[in-house]
Amino acid sequence: MIILKFAFELFHVCTSVESLFVAIVNNANGPLYFSNYSQKCASCRTLVRRDTLQELQQMFVSHDGRPLKSCKTCRDKRALKSGGTPTTRTNYDLDEHYDTHEEFIEAVSSFLEQHDDHKFNLEAHSLRIRAALSANIETDVSTATRAQTGDRALQTRVAMLLRNDIFDCTGYYFQSRRCTERNGEIKFSFTCSLPKEFFDCHGQLHIMLSKDDGSAVIVYDHIGHPETPKFHVTDEVRNYIDAQKLLSPRQIYQNLIRLAGDSQFARTHLHTITRQQVYNVWLSFTRIQWERDPTNDFLSAQRLIGEQDGYQLVEELQEPGVSLAFVTPCFSDTDSYDRAKMSEIFVDSTFNTNMHGYELYCVLTEYDLVSLPLSYLLLDTRGIREEGKRGSRLTAWFTALRDAGLKPNVVHTDKDFAGA
Repeated sequence: MIILKFAFELFHVCTSVESLFVAIVNNANGPLYFSNYSQKCASCRTLVRRDTLQELQQMFVSHDGRPLKSCKTCRDKRALKSGGTPTTRTNYDLDEHYDTHEEFIEAVSSFLEQHDDHKFNLEAHSLRIRAALSANIETDVSTATRAQTGDRALQTRVAMLLRNDIFDCTGYYFQSRRCTERNGEIKFSFTCSLPKEFFDCHGQLHIMLSKDDGSAVIVYDHIGHPETPKFHVTDEVRNYIDAQKLLSPRQIYQNLIRLAGDSQFARTHLHTITRQQVYNVWLSFTRIQWERDPTNDFLSAQRLIGEQDGYQLVEELQEPGVSLAFVTPCFSDTDSYDRAKMSEIFVDSTFNTNMHGYELYCVLTEYDLVSLPLSYLLLDTRGIREEGKRGSRLTAWFTALRDAGLKPNVVHTDKDFAGA
């Protein structure tokens, strides 16, 4: 896992990687089986297949190019479903159940992008969203643990975390008003923080936690207007993040929310800080760990790889802005890893793992029942105009590995490289 994390962080990983290193194992004696490019949709749970990588990418990006986990078909269905004006107060513009925290954040963010332009219109109908979160959903502590523990402080903390998620998604901050409990349900109620003399938005947010099954329901009702100013990151908060920078941004964010009432943050509005703000500050402190050239990311990555013991650049694939390939210690350390035992390899690829849009390919092998990454290739041929631009570079990569001593009997892949 350390090797995988290192490879992804080379190019500023900012989204979780799905289906990475998943291979379809075929008959060892038969021909290689090739399928279309594919990715699993987080909403409908089906495998979306397309003939080319570009077509698949288009299925999982927003209108502004932001990577998404739900496919365009599901997003279009949601948009169509919510296209009509609600006829009664019982109707919701978006009413969905979510099994993962990422799916919930993405769906709400995508919906608001399409339906809220942050311009106030007194005659407009409010947008109404109902999001049901399953009991096993993970944010900081499982929903079931938070709801069923009986610890009101812990239950309040999860309500605040979900409120801050809504702040990130919508741009509106909601002030806590009251908490009630009845019939096995804990209900936290919030109202939009901007005074009514500015915008009479009727903004309400309700978060209900079930003590019976641990599920959560979020109800959002709000008329759009300019966004709430984000929390100002104070020196106290920056110093805390700097001191804790060896932790993950997620863990730092959790700790800060717990410290919202601490005396050292008495003069801050720490309870309003968002995950994205913590990540941005954390990134500013940790860049020095991986950034070697602030003006040239490609050269920076090459230098970083060269500093790591056992990592070696594949010289045939060092095209600035196009390709960067390297091998890991699992391949270069022939004393510890016997190439003869690498009789089967697995090839897979993914995208939307870095800010520059490089496709990420990996060759793995199973070695004594453990999967080992042997080599990575970062590839971007969007600016190249030549026949077989992707295929020629993939061939050069495989050839370089073969010439270096990798000669498997079987290759497994679920990608169709024929049209590359």
